[in-house]
Amino acid sequence: MLLLLVFIFFFFNFQFISVDETSGEITVRAKLDHELESVYDFVVVPISGIEKSMHVYIHVNDENDNAPEFPVSSISVEVSEYARLHSEISIPSAVDKDSPPYNVQKYQIKSGNVNNAFRLATRNVNSVEYVDLVVNGELDREYRAHYELIIEAADGGNPPKIGTLNVSVNILDANDNSPEFSEPRYSAEVPWNVTEGFNVITVRASDPDQGLNSKIAYSLVQAHPSLKPHFGIDSRTGTVTVTDASFEAGSVHELLVVASDHGLPQPLQTTAFLTIVVSKSTEPIPQFDIYWLTDSGNPQIYENATAGYVLARIAVQNVEPNSEVDLEGCDSICLEQTQKQNVYLALACKLLFDRELKSSYSINFLIKNNNVVILEHPVVLEVLDVNDNAPQFGNSMLRVTYNRSGDEEDVVRIVATDADAGENARIRYSIFETDLRCPNGEVQFRVRAEDNGVPSLSSVVDVFVDIIESGEHPPVFSKPLYEVTVREDIDVGTCLLEVSLPSHF
Repeated sequence: MLLLLVFIFFFFNFQFISVDETSGEITVRAKLDHELESVYDFVVVPISGIEKSMHVYIHVNDENDNAPEFPVSSISVEVSEYARLHSEISIPSAVDKDSPPYNVQKYQIKSGNVNNAFRLATRNVNSVEYVDLVVNGELDREYRAHYELIIEAADGGNPPKIGTLNVSVNILDANDNSPEFSEPRYSAEVPWNVTEGFNVITVRASDPDQGLNSKIAYSLVQAHPSLKPHFGIDSRTGTVTVTDASFEAGSVHELLVVASDHGLPQPLQTTAFLTIVVSKSTEPIPQFDIYWLTDSGNPQIYENATAGYVLARIAVQNVEPNSEVDLEGCDSICLEQTQKQNVYLALACKLLFDRELKSSYSINFLIKNNNVVILEHPVVLEVLDVNDNAPQFGNSMLRVTYNRSGDEEDVVRIVATDADAGENARIRYSIFETDLRCPNGEVQFRVRAEDNGVPSLSSVVDVFVDIIESGEHPPVFSKPLYEVTVREDIDVGTCLLEVSLPSHF
């Protein structure tokens, strides 16, 4: 008896597979893609109803037609040089659309791993594989402050397909270096008839660390604390001056100079010896006096100072007629001699300041005689901030998903940064233009970040919140990463890329 078969297809895609209703022959009509559909199924029901129905499953075998892909092409991470051995830094894992064994099988550091400073480790949590960059040895920022690693993810194909991730590792400074003086012992000679404030000598120390760990403060310790102190030192510049000129001709003063950094939790310090001999000479000593014409009376200048702004008045005494005053260390400051001999003005030049690029300058005033330096006066010039930067968000638009039935207290945390300093960088936030009437379950609002400068500056970010119920899943693009190449002479208005979501969203 000839039975006619009726084929009922559930979730069946006629575009790829067809079935002959008479012979039952199954035919592939188009190229199959395991990643799009791995199983096709349908029910065969005899029209006579004598035979039982039969469920047919067609499994599409996978082939290695996809390479592993990282969600981004490059990332930057920071690691302290004091990081413990086996410390872990999470990095993005790769995704391969193929099925085992053609999915991601292993990770390796392909290049850039100098002295095997790092290794990779993987861990599986709830069937999700995570990748960690692990500290494999002792890090030393002074030896190497930066690593450029290339991470490869390989699948199980033969040959395997590869995905790469560039990882920039910046080694953060730890206070592991003490300051070092340029000389282990200093000596200087001063005439017996000098006055208080006379510059004796400038000592210098350096610290290869960074930030506060390299900022140095100077102090003096007398070899014999019971004796009256005659000298002091500028804690910032290291310039030793006479504080009490009541010393005797021919006397010798032994001092200990201490250089301390500002590292935490414990500053590091080093010392150098300083011997000052008071001579019996009565020859006049060149004198350098500077009066800062700033509100504070200190060497400071606002970053928006215009050309011609007068910083300081300088007077020199006891110098030869052909002597001259010079300045080193800052091209934005120039000297101008007044009509009065040996009196100069320090002016802001046309090369203006930008505190965000450089917040201070170590400048040195020099008295020269026939191009020979006979006296120097080092100063640290502080550049004061003005409110010339508005707060900045990372993006002009932010989209987040909020689970209405979840336990989250915060929907999203929005942070802006301001390159200025002090009150000019202090930010307050406000919400405005809120729209709760969106029919698609979306809430829209805008966030303003405003600094405390006078006048204040602000910027705005648009926020879109997709509200979903428990059990719902947010939309996911068909690919985690889109790349497109365009010609440099492409016409304005040309479409560069179309992205799509799965049809069930």
